[in-house]
Amino acid sequence: MKKTIKFLVPALFILALTFACKKEEQGQLKVLLTDAPADFTEVNVNITEVWAHYSGGWVELNANTGFYDLLQLQNGVTDVLADPTALPTGKINQMRLVLGGNNYSVEVIDSVSVQHPLLLSSQDKTGLKINLNSEVLANQTMVVTLDFDAGSSIVETGNGEYKLKPVIKVADVTYVP
Repeated sequence: MKKTIKFLVPALFILALTFACKKEEQGQLKVLLTDAPADFTEVNVNITEVWAHYSGGWVELNANTGFYDLLQLQNGVTDVLADPTALPTGKINQMRLVLGGNNYSVEVIDSVSVQHPLLLSSQDKTGLKINLNSEVLANQTMVVTLDFDAGSSIVETGNGEYKLKPVIKVADVTYVP
């Protein structure tokens, strides 16, 4: 009996070590940004963070932070919002974009450019949640294209201020090796 236990303990240790060292399968997530036409000449939003939520919790993506003029992203033009980020395989159910301050729009009125600051509600603190419900697949890059609808996202208030109430949808999800 003593001899059996002597051989069983090292065998169990090796088996446990093999499973612990087995590399978890991973894929990647890349995020693109596009827009539909709007009645402004510019709509500049400051994106400071991009997150993805999957079964393991929230993960911050490799975001290209800064200002994006949404109206430059029309008619099939996209910009890379987040470079490919390695993630374990599994379901991504939401994404979150966090906006910074100093967002603004520009419109031309009687040949004069007028800049309107875009006030935020809580998007600079809690972020904008976007439902995704897609899978990160092993050895694949999931490319998510988000459509930030600038025309529907800007609301003029009764006192002449402009608010940014983002309307964003998932326009496309593709996979590349």
